[in-house]
Formats: sequence, C-alpha cells, structure tokens
Amino acid sequence: MKQLIFVFVLAALFNLLSCQSADKKQAVVDLSEEQSNDFVSGLVREDTLAVKELVDRFMTCVQNKQYEQAVVILYRLDPEDAWNEPLQLSNEEMNNVVCMLRQIPVLSYRINNIKFETALMNEVKCTIVMREADGTTPEAVNNWYFKPVNYLGGWRLCLMDSNS
Repeated sequence: MKQLIFVFVLAALFNLLSCQSADKKQAVVDLSEEQSNDFVSGLVREDTLAVKELVDRFMTCVQNKQYEQAVVILYRLDPEDAWNEPLQLSNEEMNNVVCMLRQIPVLSYRINNIKFETALMNEVKCTIVMREADGTTPEAVNNWYFKPVNYLGGWRLCLMDSNS
C-alpha cells in the first residue's frame, strides 16, 4: 500500500513540475517577442539611414573594385562571445571575401528590403546586377544579404551566411 501511495505522490509531483515548466517556456517566448517589439519600436529614421549608408558605402567600394576598402567595413559575430561584440574580419577572412568579390562583377545594385528584428537579428536584401540586359539575354542578377548589428548604439555591417 505504501508503494502505491509513493507512486501516486511521485506521479502527481511529476505532473505538477511539468506544468510549471511549460508555463516558464511560454514566458520565455513571450519575453523574446516583447524584446523584439521594444527594439523595433525604439528605432528611428536615423537607424535606417545609418544601415543604408553602410550598405551603400560597401557596395560603392565593390562597384569601384576597391575590394580591400570594402572588406574593412565588414564585421562578424562570434557565437562563443557572451557579449555579442561584432569583430573585425581576420586577415584570412578578409582575403577570402576579397577573392569572392573579385569573381563577381557588380555593375549596379539596389537595396530591396531592410528588416529589423533585434539588435543582432536584422537583414538587408541587396540585388546586384552582374550583366545588363541586351536584346536577347535578360539582366543577370544575384541577391546578397547583409546582417546589420546594433552594438553599443552603433551599427556594424556583417555578411549573412547561409545558416543565418
């Protein structure tokens, strides 16, 4: 009989704890949505202009084949960093980006969309024109995605990788 009571109490305790755990998870989800809404509502026109200016500066350098000047504008996020501080690209990373940029002709570009979510999760979609349209072939375009990050009140431009 004592074993039956023990099992019943254990089951009731387990049930109680699992219900509390589900409530906590819901609170975390609601909190992150609230943080996102707070961040976006705190943005001003100057934030959009600052991000647009960063992308314009980078793309203008690429258009003018000033690849080394373009890559010094870029930062990366270290997933191991607890402070989420954007870091300048390493020399090896800069060389890799320069090699990639040299292979892709950029005749012109346009910013299609700027989407803000949180200080670390934002997106800029930029369409680049690699070849102008002529009578028989359409314009050759490609989309590049940037990840602007707001760190200590200033915007940093990161390239968005396929995992983001």
